[in-house]
Amino acid sequence: MSLSPRLQNFPPLKMPHKTLKIMKDVMYRYAKMELEQFAIFEENMKDEHAEIQVQTEAQFKYDKPQNVLCSKIAVTFSIGESPLMRAVIDSYFLIHPDSIRGITDSEGHIIFPTNVLVQFASLNYGSLRGIIHLKTLGTKLSGYILPPIFFNDIITKEYIAE
Repeated sequence: MSLSPRLQNFPPLKMPHKTLKIMKDVMYRYAKMELEQFAIFEENMKDEHAEIQVQTEAQFKYDKPQNVLCSKIAVTFSIGESPLMRAVIDSYFLIHPDSIRGITDSEGHIIFPTNVLVQFASLNYGSLRGIIHLKTLGTKLSGYILPPIFFNDIITKEYIAE
């Protein structure tokens, strides 16, 4: 992943002194967003009144040299075994170096707290909701609403970057 030099330079920030071993707040900015995959299979929507199942997956990956955390969200709509739509979005968050130091333990492991992961997944999922709305306009899926997800109920473990 390549970021422009402008995105790599953060303005100086004053970070409050933390007495906790690991910071709970992480300073970041969006680096970029990519719609990795988007496909609609309208031919599989034979019954417009059939119940649509939604499967959502969330993943995280950290690029240590770039100080970038990627949040990947994949959503699949289906009826039974037949897919109706698949969308995958990657949002890249540039993490401030002071924050990286604040979430690094004494053994050098970078540990992203659950509240931070929930924030990134929620931002990414919200973006995907808007993209799905725009991409499905004029299709049989145009009236379908991607249900809200409360990632704090799903993301229950810290992410330790390798």
